[in-house]
Amino acid sequence: MINVFGIANAATNVVNPPIQAVLKVSDGETVNADFSVTPSTLEILVSIKVQALSTSDLQRIQNITQQSDMRAVYIAGGIKGLNRALHTGGDVLNFYGSDWLVTQVLEEWGYGRWSKLVVTRQTSLAQE
Repeated sequence: MINVFGIANAATNVVNPPIQAVLKVSDGETVNADFSVTPSTLEILVSIKVQALSTSDLQRIQNITQQSDMRAVYIAGGIKGLNRALHTGGDVLNFYGSDWLVTQVLEEWGYGRWSKLVVTRQTSLAQE
């Protein structure tokens, strides 16, 4: 199988070089004695490409008047978006000094070889 992601990556590295990020993958949860829930995550160092969302991306997610800080991220692998019904998602990428929640998968190619994600910047408690 042709590695389309690798070919495209090599061609675009000059104008949009990849950056390092930490992928915080949801790994279940622990129910505490007081019945509160503590999420568990695995942290994985990954290489990503970040871009602004295009007009067509915004139309696809029906969020043209969005008020939040959102980006498109290209990443090797099949990352899942937030889907409460299927109990998937909740994954977070940390880059540019902020946590970014994976809110939607726009494209996935080659059975999880790479994905185009919509990420939304999360406000930390220190910033509120």
